Amino acid sequence: MQATMMRFSQAPARMHRSLAARPHSQMISSRQQHHTPQAAATSQASTSTSLGTWPRGCEIRMLYDGDCSLCMKEVNFLRKRDAAVGKIDFVDIAAPTYKAEDNAGITFQQAMERIYAILPDGTIVRDVEVFRRLYEAVGLGWVYAVTKNKAVLDAANAVYGVWAKYRTQITGREA
Repeated sequence: MQATMMRFSQAPARMHRSLAARPHSQMISSRQQHHTPQAAATSQASTSTSLGTWPRGCEIRMLYDGDCSLCMKEVNFLRKRDAAVGKIDFVDIAAPTYKAEDNAGITFQQAMERIYAILPDGTIVRDVEVFRRLYEAVGLGWVYAVTKNKAVLDAANAVYGVWAKYRTQITGREA
């Protein structure tokens, strides 16, 4: 199994150093004040997570930051491509209704660190593999097909890791 996939019972419990070092009030906008550090710690430690309601026909759940302008360009592109087939369940982590317990235990903080997707069987996918699977779902699998090669995937994940680390600063999103 690839390093970018895991079962939701193995969801990462660590927080990126740059996020962990910031006071919580700086980490999230006022719109996300319901994501408290205590609640995040509880959901990370929980072993009984669920997938919430899974829409019929969906093959993948994409967790995205609805307050990130660049992220929304990608989401809107994918939504248009997915409109006819309905294979992607789009979940905005910045929405007041976001609940980690309905998303394989992936907390707001974790989802802010990098991109995650969840498969119907509970498998968590992250980083570039998320994009590959999303593009496959909308009939554009050829765009990321090269990342099926482990060396290419590792290199792409390294580049993505730099992007993810500085995403909020680059896009101007308050973090």
